[in-house]
Amino acid sequence: MTVTTTDILKQSFTFYGRIFNKAFWLSVASSLSPLLMLAASDGGQISVISMILTMAVSMFFSAYMMVLIHQFSQDQNDSLADAFRLTLQKVFPIAGTSIVFGLGAAVLTIPAVIVGSLLAAGIANEQLQATLVAIVIAIPISFYLYRCFFSVYFTLVEGTTPFDALKASNQLIKKNKFIFRSFMLLSLVMLAYIVAIVLVSLMVAVGSMAQGILEFAINVVVMPYFTIFIYRLFIVSKEQFEQDKNTPSDLDSDD
Repeated sequence: MTVTTTDILKQSFTFYGRIFNKAFWLSVASSLSPLLMLAASDGGQISVISMILTMAVSMFFSAYMMVLIHQFSQDQNDSLADAFRLTLQKVFPIAGTSIVFGLGAAVLTIPAVIVGSLLAAGIANEQLQATLVAIVIAIPISFYLYRCFFSVYFTLVEGTTPFDALKASNQLIKKNKFIFRSFMLLSLVMLAYIVAIVLVSLMVAVGSMAQGILEFAINVVVMPYFTIFIYRLFIVSKEQFEQDKNTPSDLDSDD
């Protein structure tokens, strides 16, 4: 039976409901660390060490959540203790792929900035200049982020090295209309999430502290669902890709 984008959406809701009590607390831990850093700085300048430490903690809990989702998907095991032990094995490879992924985007930005600056050199209006440069940068970066989006999941599921993970993600996503439609649907869901955050920020009658708590609560509840959706999309797409690769073509049949 062919799995549709809507099926992925529904499956993700069901999946989330089964591990909500575990994924929720991991999401809280991942989202809380940046807030604690800001509170500790008390409005002052944040040190580089504090930023690195906060990023490391947030990345660990994000990897923890991904590992829990993968573990439950494979073995129906929602034990946080088992997921923690597996996270200790997976967090450094996942971090390595994430770093290479980020460096790739940074390297790609350099020629995009140069090209954008050259194209905008003859424009007198500074705002138009900045807009053109931003568009020129956004096009290759968006393409890169889209095509290599699953690289971390290849490292999580198959233990793929960073560069091979980038290649595998590109190969999986290339010309895959199912993945494209799924990301478009996810974008609509994310748009609703953004609208909810904006509406909370516009609630004049609610104090800033209450607004912050509401925004934090929405973020904590929604982010695990996005992670589950992307994981399910990755697994289903990879299975379909492998089936298509192993299915003899008409030309092979004729031979």
